[in-house]
Amino acid sequence: MRILFLGVLVCAAYCCNAAEPSPSYPLWDGRESVAAYAQRAHLDSTKTIDLGGGVTLELVLIPPGKFIMGTPEPEKPTITVFSAQVLIGIGAALSLALLAYLLLRKRTGRWFSFSLRWLMALSFVCSIMVWGGTRWYLALAQIQDYEAAMARYNAAQANEKPAHPVLISRPFYMGKYTVTQEQYQALMGTNPSGFKGANLPVEQVSWKDATAFCQKLSEKHTAQVQLPTEAQWEYACRAGTRTRFYSGNLETDLDAVAWYAANSKNMTHPVGQKKANAFGLYDMLGNVWQWSADYFDEEYYSVASKVDPAGPKEGAYRVLRGGSWYDLPWNCRSAYRNLSSPVNRLSVNGFRVVLPLD
Repeated sequence: MRILFLGVLVCAAYCCNAAEPSPSYPLWDGRESVAAYAQRAHLDSTKTIDLGGGVTLELVLIPPGKFIMGTPEPEKPTITVFSAQVLIGIGAALSLALLAYLLLRKRTGRWFSFSLRWLMALSFVCSIMVWGGTRWYLALAQIQDYEAAMARYNAAQANEKPAHPVLISRPFYMGKYTVTQEQYQALMGTNPSGFKGANLPVEQVSWKDATAFCQKLSEKHTAQVQLPTEAQWEYACRAGTRTRFYSGNLETDLDAVAWYAANSKNMTHPVGQKKANAFGLYDMLGNVWQWSADYFDEEYYSVASKVDPAGPKEGAYRVLRGGSWYDLPWNCRSAYRNLSSPVNRLSVNGFRVVLPLD
């Protein structure tokens, strides 16, 4: 009987572990640098792939971790106007009580004399009034921010909801930049781009062109080079942030990290000129859209696995992420999902690659 009971426990433990596998690598804590994580996990923080002719492709380590994928509903204000009003009311009542006490002393012929007790009483009353007023001001500011955030949330595409926790269980390497024209030319022997420049991102490449690049690079180096999944891309883009852009929530925050409609002068720009995110990735937003490996599914967030999710196995369109030189800030959000036929070649479409661990 005891052996049977132990067997049941072992089976239960096995089933629990099978339901949500434990990561084989330590998870990123959301604060440490990539270099610090790489040292802790005994991994290289960067990798370089030789494309031939003295041209290389640099990749950076993306540590595994958890994140909220999609557009999250904004949190409700933590301070209410009512609580502020209560404090102000208490302070006003105490002030009236002190004033009434002074008037009573005057009527009875006893003159007011300032003392430490009066100083403490006045300080206490003033503190309550100031505290209540400060909370009122903060409550109004929080309500205003919440209403603006709710307006943005309601305007967000339905396919960005519901926001949900996702676990990326294994580290991988991602291109530090989008693939450049020099890199594409070195491997594929051609350059389809409309805006010419060695260090400009390659564009006018279809999803099939991008996967052909990955396949040829994999065969050359016996490595599994591929396009990122949607989950890998958004996790790497956010790099621990939950804001609209990895640089902040305001549209002015986008200027520091992206080339988009307001600052691009209707053209692509050399990679790496804007600020990188916390993982050391450049141009994750703006410049060119980036093809992902996944088919597009409007219901993907509702049905996909929460551990290393991948898109559906078939479909008519592939997903692009990140926005481009042509797009408004709305389309350059970390959560924004675009779609296109896998054979389309446009001057706004490029790609970057990932290299999973062996």
